[in-house]
Amino acid sequence: MQDKTQEEQIRDIVDELIGPRNALRSPTILGGLFGGLDVSRPNIHDNKKEFLREKNAVASIVDHLSGILDEALSAKDDTEHHEMRDRLRAAIDDGATRSMRSRPIETASDLALLNIGQAGFFYSSLFVIIEMKSVYRERLTELNDQEKQFWTTPNRPPNHYARTIALRLARLYAREKGQQPTFGIARDGGHPSTDFGRALEEIYLVLGIKARVRNAAQWAIKQLTDEDLNPSQNGLLGEFLGRDQSKYVKSTENALGAIAKALEKGK
Repeated sequence: MQDKTQEEQIRDIVDELIGPRNALRSPTILGGLFGGLDVSRPNIHDNKKEFLREKNAVASIVDHLSGILDEALSAKDDTEHHEMRDRLRAAIDDGATRSMRSRPIETASDLALLNIGQAGFFYSSLFVIIEMKSVYRERLTELNDQEKQFWTTPNRPPNHYARTIALRLARLYAREKGQQPTFGIARDGGHPSTDFGRALEEIYLVLGIKARVRNAAQWAIKQLTDEDLNPSQNGLLGEFLGRDQSKYVKSTENALGAIAKALEKGK
């Protein structure tokens, strides 16, 4: 293991804990993703005013994206509303086709937009918005964690980085395995006795974190929520398609079915 880079070592540890396929499915907005685990240091703000500016902006973006999805996917019972939605979809698709037909393809972004238009802009754009909301919500969660850990106490608590890594690993474990990680201490030697605890201890060694694994692991496990354990039921899929099927559009089953699959994938 000594001959491997830090990134390779972290990826091996996460793959051993969760599995190589799943380990690549849960990136966050921050950089430093090694095997699906974000190992970057969490506080990138110089002061609380700067922090709150970003947090408020991200929260506002999430709210606006939610509004777009609610308006685009929700449906009333009356026929006139259904007809309006169908006319709007056709008009948006036609408008996007005309716009992109005259646009030169010079960059990867141009090609991506062309593909979205050719696939049907109205519903294809919803895929992008759904993914945007997922990423921005994850960033908001990160910022909420930072607020608890950095900005609500006069002095920063010790071993902050250790707690952050433990919480990220616990969330990754919970979301990929659908169960809460556990932590225990072996009777001989005082080392962690669970897979999660051993993996966290190894990650600390690779990252050079000098902290007690037990304290950080037990704290992180307590922070997990139902959404961490059941993201496909309590996350975006539940919010838009799972909780009240009568609220959402049914006339374009193929498009909504594909949206549902996109929401389920990797969540």
